[in-house]
Amino acid sequence: MNKKYFHAIKLITSNCTGCTKCVRVCPTEALRVRNGKVRLDEKRCIDCGNCITACDFDAIRAVSDKLEMINKFQYKIAILSTAFEGQFPRRISNSKINNALRHIGFDAIVQESSLINIMIKIIRDYIKTHSELKPIISSHCPTVVRLIQLRFPSLLPNLLHVEAPMRILAMFLKEKFSQEQNLNESEIGVFTIVPSIANVTAAHQPEGTLKNAIDGAISIRDIFGKIIEVLPSVKQNKSNEIDHVRGMGWAISNIQAEEVNDGKLKTLAVSGIQNVIEILAKIENMQIDKYDYVVLNNCFNGCVGGTLNVENSFVTMSRILDLIRNTSYKEYYDKEIFTMYKKGSFNVKPLEPRSIMTLDKDIKTALSKIKKIDAITRKLPGLDCSACGSPTCRVLAEDIVAGKASLSDCIILQRKQKRGEK
Repeated sequence: MNKKYFHAIKLITSNCTGCTKCVRVCPTEALRVRNGKVRLDEKRCIDCGNCITACDFDAIRAVSDKLEMINKFQYKIAILSTAFEGQFPRRISNSKINNALRHIGFDAIVQESSLINIMIKIIRDYIKTHSELKPIISSHCPTVVRLIQLRFPSLLPNLLHVEAPMRILAMFLKEKFSQEQNLNESEIGVFTIVPSIANVTAAHQPEGTLKNAIDGAISIRDIFGKIIEVLPSVKQNKSNEIDHVRGMGWAISNIQAEEVNDGKLKTLAVSGIQNVIEILAKIENMQIDKYDYVVLNNCFNGCVGGTLNVENSFVTMSRILDLIRNTSYKEYYDKEIFTMYKKGSFNVKPLEPRSIMTLDKDIKTALSKIKKIDAITRKLPGLDCSACGSPTCRVLAEDIVAGKASLSDCIILQRKQKRGEK
C-alpha cells in the first residue's frame, strides 16, 4: 500500500508559467513541468522550501495551520521556536510579545529555548551510549531526516533517535497542564510557532514518533502579523519573561554543535541543503568519520533562515546574539525530563528509507528498464537544461521509461529533427 505524504506546500497551477526554475533548484528531483504546469512527486518532496523561494510567480505557496485552530481546545499552549524572538526589534519587549500572544488566545507561552540545557545533556548521553556510531547526526531538522531517508538510507542508524525539542516539550506540557488544569490531554492544544514548512510537515506527519502531542504548527509570519495588530492595546510587564535566552542561540546553525562540544567531542555544523548533501555524501563514504556529532540544517544559517520567518536571517542572528550578550538569564535544568529520557519516553521508532525508484518488482524487468534508461540517456544532449520539464536528461529518461514523459519533450532533439540532424 502506498503511503500518503503530507506536505506544507500548495501548488497554484493557474499562476505557473512553466519556467522550470523550481525544477532546477529541487534537491530531490521532486518537481516536473508537464503541459506547461508544475507537478509534485509527493514521495520525493522533503519540504525544503527551495521551490517557494525560487518561484517568482507565486505558483508554489507555503501552508501552515490557521490561528483559529486553537479554539477547538479548552486550554491552548504556544511553543515558540528559538528563531521567534529574533523577528522583533529590541524596542518590543519579550513580556509585551507574550502578552500579545495571550491577547490573541493562548493561555500559556513556552519557549523552545527552555529545553536546550537539558537537550545538551541528552545529546551528550546519547553519543556516549552509542559510541559505536560515528558520527551521530542531529535529527532536529525535519528536512534533513527526510533527505537521509530518501538519498542516504545507509545513514539512518546514525540519526539521533530522540524526539526533537519541540516534540519533547509538547509531550511534557500536555501531561503537566493536564494535571494542573484538571483537564484531559485531548482538551489541551499544543501549537508550535515555526520558521519553516518542514516544521509544519513534521507536526502533521512526524517521522518515527511514538506519540504525537503537537496539535498544529502556525508560521512565525502569520503570528507576527497578529502580534503587530494587537500590540498597541497590550500592556508591558515590568519584568522580562525571558529566562532561557541562551537557548535561543540554537536557531543559529553552529551554536548547537559548539554547545554540545564539551571539549572532548568533535562536532561539525553545516547549513544550506546543497552543503548538507555534500557532507552526507562524505559521511556515507567514510571521509569524515572523526566527528562525534554533526548538526545539519536545511536553511542557510540555521532556523533563522527559515522560509516562514519575517526578518532577514542575518538581522535575526544579530538580534539573538545581542539578547544573549545583554540579557540576564538563569540556567534551567529539569531532572524530570532527563529521567523521562532515560526511561525511553522520548525514543523514536527506527526510521525507514523512502523507496522512490523501484523500477519493477521483478529483477529481470527492472534490469531491462535500466538498460532502456541508459540507452535513452545516450540519445539525449546531456545539457541538463530542464527545458523538457524534468530536472536532468537522466531523469527525463527515467520519466520516459516510467511512462510519464516522451522523447519528444526534449526541445534540443526536436530542433535537430527539424533540421534533419541525427
